[in-house]
Amino acid sequence: MNTREIARGGLLAGFAVVLLYIAALIPQAAPALCISAGIVTALPLLRSRTVKGSVTVYAAVSALSVMLVPRKSIAAAYIMATGLYPIVKFLIENRTRPMVQMPLKLGCVNLVFAVTGTLVSKGIFPMIQVPGFAALAVFWAAVNVGFIAFDVVLTQFIRFLRRYLPVCRRIFPRLL
Repeated sequence: MNTREIARGGLLAGFAVVLLYIAALIPQAAPALCISAGIVTALPLLRSRTVKGSVTVYAAVSALSVMLVPRKSIAAAYIMATGLYPIVKFLIENRTRPMVQMPLKLGCVNLVFAVTGTLVSKGIFPMIQVPGFAALAVFWAAVNVGFIAFDVVLTQFIRFLRRYLPVCRRIFPRLL
């Protein structure tokens, strides 16, 4: 990584932390802002197609969000789900056959859901109460449906950026 990529990563990390901080202040917008911060993690993958820059941004945002964001549940949602998923998506889509991709992605999401449920049941997140079995089953189904929708929207957004990013590079050569 050269200094220009490091500087871009720092700007992206700062922007993602600001989004997470605003998400902590405005609970109604928290899911959208948390997802937006996760999409910021995918931007280095679009530019250089290397995982190193994206992982660096993810690590920086994770560390800063734990320290600076007032609602730690927002930071935990970023760390465990929305920030990590674009990296996992990139790795799965570039290293596996198309027929195996969606089952692997669903497996990763369900693994994160199981780990989060275990942490909640052990009292790691005391602000979240463990629901009953029926409510947990409905929530699990909703998480899977929501994840599939998130994956489709993220894929369309990435296609949009790949289509128009070369145009933006010609207009703003120093910035991008």
